Amino acid sequence: MPARPSGAVHAPLPSADTEVPFSVRHFLQKGCAMHSRDSAFTLLAKPESRIVAANFLMQLGLQAIYFVGIIGCATYDMGADALVVSSLVLVLNVMLVVMSFVAGPLVDAVGPRRTLAVTLSVMAVAGLAGWLLPLSYGLLYALAAVQGAAFGVGSTSMDAYPRFVSDDPRYLQRVNSLVYTATSVAVIAGPALGGLIVSALPTKCDFAIMAFASLPAIALVWSTVEKIVPSRQRAAAGEACAAGTMGAGDGDARPKARPAGGARGFLADLAEGVRITWESEGLRTLFLIGFLGFFAYGAFDSLESLFYRDVLRAGAQWMGWLSAISGVGGTLGSLAVLRIPQRRLDMTALSAMLLVTGLGSMLYVGTGSIAWACVGQLVCGLGFGAMGPTRTTLTQARCDVSHVGRVTSVMRVGMNSAGVLPLFVAPFLADAFGVQAVLFGASTMVAVVAVAFVARTRTRRESLG
Repeated sequence: MPARPSGAVHAPLPSADTEVPFSVRHFLQKGCAMHSRDSAFTLLAKPESRIVAANFLMQLGLQAIYFVGIIGCATYDMGADALVVSSLVLVLNVMLVVMSFVAGPLVDAVGPRRTLAVTLSVMAVAGLAGWLLPLSYGLLYALAAVQGAAFGVGSTSMDAYPRFVSDDPRYLQRVNSLVYTATSVAVIAGPALGGLIVSALPTKCDFAIMAFASLPAIALVWSTVEKIVPSRQRAAAGEACAAGTMGAGDGDARPKARPAGGARGFLADLAEGVRITWESEGLRTLFLIGFLGFFAYGAFDSLESLFYRDVLRAGAQWMGWLSAISGVGGTLGSLAVLRIPQRRLDMTALSAMLLVTGLGSMLYVGTGSIAWACVGQLVCGLGFGAMGPTRTTLTQARCDVSHVGRVTSVMRVGMNSAGVLPLFVAPFLADAFGVQAVLFGASTMVAVVAVAFVARTRTRRESLG
């Protein structure tokens, strides 16, 4: 017990045997409750706290229904084979890629606040539909499309949100780490909650999580107004450019962009994001690390549920439990970014984090043991958890706020589209070589790509920044 400060006067506390008058007890209980509410309100008074809380609720709904809900219903309730599961994931990924691309100009034009409010509203309606409507392949395909769109738009908006609040590098590193920590906690809570629900109720009841989690997230987002006004709301393009050059001291080195939402057209806005990304060596390298590093992971989307069923011989609930273990690793990885000195947070560190994911995936699928699968998921989660805030912080540091939405969308399109091609070939490779062999080969490919990027970024550290 810590010592009391000298000279302090303390009233005697009632012991367990002392009877406390009702009026005093009521006052103390009311005071404690008011203190708890005041603490919560004080915490949520900060915009970064509301962003983190809204991201947690959004990801809670999305993570709960992806593996346990959509894939679980298809695999266990509908008896789907690898081709059907692949087609569901393909629909999700196509919508994810398309809407990630579309989200960038929207965020730059109207801001992440309005973009997220609409996205969360659609999620709430879709969750109710999945919960209450009769289960069918048509419903699963529709939910996969909505979830892919929500992932694309919601994640892009959340990645850009902190940059609309501040341009301070330390602030961005801290908030990005906390945002991704919230995502990792949702990866634990969402599938775990989904696994708990499907253990006692029909699998389709899992979709209710997304419906109810989205409602408070809408309120949190709507109360968090951007401090940097989105381009469509500025009086003139000159004002937009002025606001976009308030970066962290290296604005002259950044490629400049015209404000989004102008008369040039939506396709021109998309092309502008690609141009900005490709003209900067640092942004271009970040894009390639995401695209090439995540390419092989497309095989997991179509084969992972079959790995649980046919190799691990585990029930649907284990899809939730192992995803939750990955979330534990992700939480630790995201929090670890807070401890990395700013000068060390570079492309080489990002490449090393990718290597951790590859090695963790090899452990995850390398045996038929659930125990080793748990270890692999934990290690893999560590790498993914650290990669998210690192990649986002490095991206934000290399572009001004006038085009942060478009550049963020290009980065996400690179990662999300990387896994589309393996979706087509993974089922046929699994028929020829087996599910486990294909997944282990994909994991090895990730590790090899990561080693190559570690070597390249170390030799070009100065030019990459």
